[in-house]
Formats: sequence, C-alpha cells, structure tokens
Amino acid sequence: MLLVFFVHVALNRAYGQESGQQEYGPYTIARIGDDVYNIQDANAQNPPGVHKGENGEEDGMNNCSDMYLILGTEKALLIDLSNRIEWYEKPADWLRKIIYDKIGNRQLIITVTHNHGDHLGMLPAFINDPNAGFWLPRADFSPDSDLFPQDRTVYFDPGASLDLGEQKMVETFLLPGHTKGSTLFFLKNENIVFTGDALGSGGGLWLFDYDSFDRFSLSFRSFMEYIRDPGNNISEDELILWGGHSWQKGSRERLGMEYLEDMEVLLEQIVAGVAESTPYTTFIPSLNANFRYKTAVITWNRESAIRYVEEKRFPPENDFTGKGPTHKGDNMELIRLLDHYTFSGIDPQVGDMQYYLYDPVAHGADPDRKYPLIVVFHGAANGMNGVMCAAYTDFVVYAGREYQEELGGAFILFPKANEYFDNNAGDRQLPKGTWMTKDETTGTSVYIPSIESLIKEVIKKHKIDPDHVIIGGTSAGGYMTWRFMAACPDLLRGAFLIAPADNPSLEEMKMYEQKGIHIWVIHGKKDEICPYDIFTGPVRGLLEQIARVRVTVLENVRYGDGGIVRMEVRGSEMGQHLPVFCVGSNMIYDDGRPYDPRYPDGFTGWLKTVFDND
Repeated sequence: MLLVFFVHVALNRAYGQESGQQEYGPYTIARIGDDVYNIQDANAQNPPGVHKGENGEEDGMNNCSDMYLILGTEKALLIDLSNRIEWYEKPADWLRKIIYDKIGNRQLIITVTHNHGDHLGMLPAFINDPNAGFWLPRADFSPDSDLFPQDRTVYFDPGASLDLGEQKMVETFLLPGHTKGSTLFFLKNENIVFTGDALGSGGGLWLFDYDSFDRFSLSFRSFMEYIRDPGNNISEDELILWGGHSWQKGSRERLGMEYLEDMEVLLEQIVAGVAESTPYTTFIPSLNANFRYKTAVITWNRESAIRYVEEKRFPPENDFTGKGPTHKGDNMELIRLLDHYTFSGIDPQVGDMQYYLYDPVAHGADPDRKYPLIVVFHGAANGMNGVMCAAYTDFVVYAGREYQEELGGAFILFPKANEYFDNNAGDRQLPKGTWMTKDETTGTSVYIPSIESLIKEVIKKHKIDPDHVIIGGTSAGGYMTWRFMAACPDLLRGAFLIAPADNPSLEEMKMYEQKGIHIWVIHGKKDEICPYDIFTGPVRGLLEQIARVRVTVLENVRYGDGGIVRMEVRGSEMGQHLPVFCVGSNMIYDDGRPYDPRYPDGFTGWLKTVFDND
C-alpha cells in the first residue's frame, strides 16, 4: 500500500511539472493570467479526455470540466462548478480549500455559464456556505427555483457587469444556442473571455434542437460585432477564449479570433446548405452530425439542418402545391425518340424482355466515336404500360436535345420488367413480376442475369464505351440498382438511386468504395411508399463516409417551380415518393437554385463528373 501511495504521489508531481500545473486532490490548477486561475476536475490518476490501456484501446473517459477563478482586490468570482466528482474522496473539502486559500479575505461570488449538470456538479460544496454568494444569468436560472439559496443569490440580465475591485471588471454577454441562457464572461481590458459551452471548446458546439441553431446564428452575429467594436477595447490578435472543456482544443495552443472567424464561415455554410458534415455518434441520438470548417465544429442534428435550409429557401407560408413538372422537354414527345426492341430471354424464369433505347448516333451525333450508356429501371407497376415506363421515370427528358448537347451525347436504355396483375386478387393487389421478384436460389432479383446479358448485348451492337456505364432507378428500380451493383460492380462506373426500396449491406458499401463507383442517392424525407427511416436513412451515415458517394435528402419533394409534389395513385398519396421529378429537372429549380446546395451543377454536372473521372 505504501508503494502504491508513493507511486501515485510521483505521478502527480510529474503530471504537474510537465503541464505547468499543480494538483490538489482531484483538481489541477493553473495560473492563466494576472490573478486568474483555471481549475480542472482532473489529475494524473484521472486525466482529461479519453483514456487508453496498454493495448491502445479506449478504457475510460474524463470529460473534464473547467472552473475559472478571478481575483479582484475586494471580490473573487468563481465561474462554473465543474462535474460532480465521485472518483475521489471528499472532493467538496478539496475544492473549498483550494478556493479559500486563493481568495484570502475577499468576498466569494459564484456564477455559472449555463444550466447543465457538468457545470453545476460541485454546487453542494458551497450551497450551505454562508460566505458564498451567487450571481446567475436570469436567462438560464429562474428566481422561482429552489436550487440556490434565495438570500445569497442575485439574478442578472444580459449585459450586466461585476466590479471585483481595482482593474478587475467582468462584463457579460448572452449567447443563446447551447442553452437559451448561455452566457459569456469578459475580463475587461484583458482580452480574456470565459465561454462555458456557448462556443464549444474546440471539439464541437452542441446544439440540441431545431431552434437552437437560429438562436445561436443570430446572437453570434451580434457577438462578433461586439468583439470588433473599438469601443470595447478588445484586441483581436490577443483575444483568448477559455471554454468549459478546454482539454477539447487538443494540440492547439489556444482558441482565439481564428476560431471565431472559422465559426463565422461555418455558420454561413450551414445556412447555405453547403457545410461539410460527417456522421457523429454520442449518448444523445439526435446529435448525429458534425459540421466543420477548419477549426470550428458544430454538432447538430442532420435532419434539422436540412429542414432549416429548406425553410430558409422556401418559407412555409409561401408553400404551394405544384401542378406538374416544369422542366425542359415534353415526355410524350420525347418517348417517340426511343427505339423499341425485344431481348430474347436467356433465363426461363424471366423470358423475353422489352426494352427502349435512345441512340444519339441515330439522332445526329458523331458516328465515329463511342458514347456513355445510362440504364434506367422504372418503378413497380410502370412496366405494364409499355414505353410509358420510360416517361414515368421522368428520365426520358435526358434524351432531349439540350441535355444531350450538355452531356456530349449518351445512350439511354429503359428495360421493362415483365409485370402483371393477378385479375383474381382484387383492386388493391400489388403488381407481380417487378424488379423486386427474387430468385429462390440466389435470394436477389431474378432479373439480374437477363439485365447483365441485355447490357452487354446493347454495348456490343451500338457505339457505346463499355467503361462508361451508369445505372439508376426509382423505387423498385432503386432496389434493382442496388442489387445489380452488388452482382455486377465491374460493369459499372456509377449509379443513381431515387427513393430506392432497398439498402446496401456493409460489405457491399465497402466494395463500392474499393472499386471507386460513383453513387448518388436521392430520397424524400416524407416518402409515403419507401419511408426514409427504413430505406436510405439507416445507412446514410455510412454512405456519406465513402468518397464518391452523395446522399441528398429532400425535406419536401418539389417540382422545378418549387411547388410541392402531391399525387394520388390508386387511392394512395405518393407525391413525396417521386424525386424522379427533381432529377427530371436536372436537380436544379427553374430559377437556377440547386435542389441540393452542395451540388450547384445539377444532375448533368454529376453525370459529366462520372464520365470524365478516371
């Protein structure tokens, strides 16, 4: 036991020497300014951040929370009360001794940046202390609450200040977002601001609900005006932000103006819908995405971000129901450009198949060169209407002259599934023979061998570059696209999936990444037929981690004029299941705005990227 004790003491001393800090029980203290101290609920036994064992695997975590002590000549202000410590004996006694040894005979005043438990954890150390007064932001703490002693608590409004005596003036600034009352404390004329969690500490500013982003975005703008106002005597070059979890800044020396300017850009990018985002997982399920620009990170909900951009672009009060596609080209005219063929069945389970082909050479393109091939799979039941299956995908618009010229020419192949209704099954029956019909032996679409042979035959008979083949489909056709990709990845350069009725497996996604296949998944969040929470949603995070994959989730599926798509088919509403109309509009609204702000070049821009990328 003595050996363990002396080793522990040695570790504590070494930790303090290396970091320029001193340990007192469960706390580590550092002087960070003239009569200004940082106190962390961490020591060598339980250091800040992620703990790793000898094998390098994570075996513990201390989300260390910071307290800050400012000494004036008359008063001392303690900002925040860290986490509640249960891993060390008598933490309250240690904390009181630290504070009172530092402040001497000064009056102790305690404040809190915001109402979260990891900044109020050691309140029991002072709650019954008659020498401790409390000074709290009214925006986060109600005077009606019995959390603090009424006779020793003052609640202040935004902009309040506190004079600690001779040159130590603390000014406050309300910065809602992380909470409604998150408050900053400026040490006047010393270029120091204590931020709690209002700006994050370098690892991510957490915003918990839809409205929190708007609150933060608006207040941050005012905050930057305050920083840049010469009257506030703040040096942008010397400004230091001390956060509520300073260990999260990692190897960075400090957070300062560069961090704020990066945050400023990040907010603009989120509002525009173009911010870089990556999936994020924590104990709060709604916090599922990190939005990042250089040093700044905002952790928020991905769906809330999509909704926010949507409502900025299309305010709910201006929404209207669209009357139909407004894109270039008339589908009924364009299907006349398609040639009709029969493919002799190679599989008795499928039999002969009909298909329709747009041949650019037959319509004036250079006969001495080869062109890409785009294969498009229609949705369920569309195959029972002959060549109209091509019109129902809305992709036939790409056979139009303007799109063909933009693409530099492309073959478009529309295979038709051998679908039918069982006349004895009633009016509400489901179509049979769709792309989703499974082979009992392989467990995947029965059509795959026939489609593989069909594609190879079309390539052989026409001026098609076999290295530039893209497939795509909507709904059941999206199912077919995922399944065909899994079965024949080496035939493909890219794929697009519109409201697909299937998800790829983890192994399939790894394969697509390895083979460098370009993929664009487009899904309506309110899809009535293939719900987003079942299809696409569960794999979105994994898909977005693949370099050549795009995922576009539409808050509302709209026509090119911005009108919401509503359509009843056989007694069921399915307008939000039809992003085919968005692709038919080239993923660009009639007024030039992209459906997905991250991809301003639209669908033809993506196609050209796929065709041109080696």
